[in-house]
Amino acid sequence: MIPASLGAALVTLVTVSGALSWNDADTMGGAGSPRGGHYWLMTACYLPLLAWGPLLAIVTVAYYRRRRRERRPVR
Repeated sequence: MIPASLGAALVTLVTVSGALSWNDADTMGGAGSPRGGHYWLMTACYLPLLAWGPLLAIVTVAYYRRRRRERRPVR
């Protein structure tokens, strides 16, 4: 549970920080970067990465709940 939770937090941190710096001069704001429709297509392709961390957190909680339920004694 703890490694998956830390992983979800780290992936979320990395993807959000990457999204906030998407247009920096060293990334998509640099010379030779895609412009116009190509820029928006590339942005749309990378957008689902923002959901990876939160979705990993959701499945981590679901896994924890399922495993906790299996450990309870049957009455």
